[in-house]
Amino acid sequence: MDPGYMDNTPAREPPPGQTSNFTDPESRCYQLIIPIAIFIALVVILGSLRVYSRLKITRSFGADDWLCIAATVLTLSYSALILKLLFRPGGGILGIHLWDVPLSHYVEYQKGSLADSVLIRITNTIIKVGFFTFYLRLFNSIRHVRIMVWVGMAVVITFCVVFVVLDLVACAPWPSEHGDWLAPSMLDRCNRIAVDLITAGAYFNVITDFYILFIPLYQTAKLSLPRKTKIGVSLIFLTGLLASGAALANLIIRSNKRVFDRSDFTWTIVPVYATSLTEINVGLICLSLPVLSALFVGQFSNFSKSMTSWVGERRGVQPGAGESASNLTPDHSGARQ
Repeated sequence: MDPGYMDNTPAREPPPGQTSNFTDPESRCYQLIIPIAIFIALVVILGSLRVYSRLKITRSFGADDWLCIAATVLTLSYSALILKLLFRPGGGILGIHLWDVPLSHYVEYQKGSLADSVLIRITNTIIKVGFFTFYLRLFNSIRHVRIMVWVGMAVVITFCVVFVVLDLVACAPWPSEHGDWLAPSMLDRCNRIAVDLITAGAYFNVITDFYILFIPLYQTAKLSLPRKTKIGVSLIFLTGLLASGAALANLIIRSNKRVFDRSDFTWTIVPVYATSLTEINVGLICLSLPVLSALFVGQFSNFSKSMTSWVGERRGVQPGAGESASNLTPDHSGARQ
């Protein structure tokens, strides 16, 4: 195909009264650039504080911390990918109308879109597994919680593997298509499978987010804590509602054809990406908040002591013998130099 044709032909014919503009089109890229900049700063700062807290204060660096680091790298990578897909600053096609997109750029977006779909699913899964691993440290001695955690972990990992495999099979060219990202057979296959697959992923996110939120809130309600302290502890975990709300908003936007018009998806998909970014970044922030409480001790220290006592009673040992709260309370065993 003539490269000149690809560079000068819009991906969609403009509607009546509109003309294609390949040089300076109307843009809403700032609606993603601003939250990305804010989230990058928050994630880096809170992630660094989490590592410091676990290494220097509680001295209990564990598997959930490694998962949090991996999730941070993946989340920042996803933000960088979205910036690359935006018309500005990345030279992509997101944030402008589809009739302002040349076909040559649309082909590049097909590749980036597949990478974005796979990357956010893996990132979302690592964050959820990080929560489950953290809960194992807190509630490891409680049998029904262990079962809930391992079942949840198995479900999210299995879904991730199935999602990624189906997404790659559906939306990457097969050998018979000779690497043609505009092959009619590939576009038809991707449209038939990927839309329902991504919608299923949105439903799955909402359900698992609320499941992850339920586990600590249910256990906290059973603790022998002053009402004020119990409310404070619950509020720390309830920040996860922001991530759950973002996942729910993402699902609603995807399902509303008046908001998310697929015939002009490069423009209308911006709120979808905004809610996706919010979900993974807020989820990552919430993963660090209980750990960061060790920096400020205060009421969360009371929660840790009560958790240790309560878990000890469930084990049939003396209060203080458990170690489930060791990752929350400061370690004073080492004297300052």
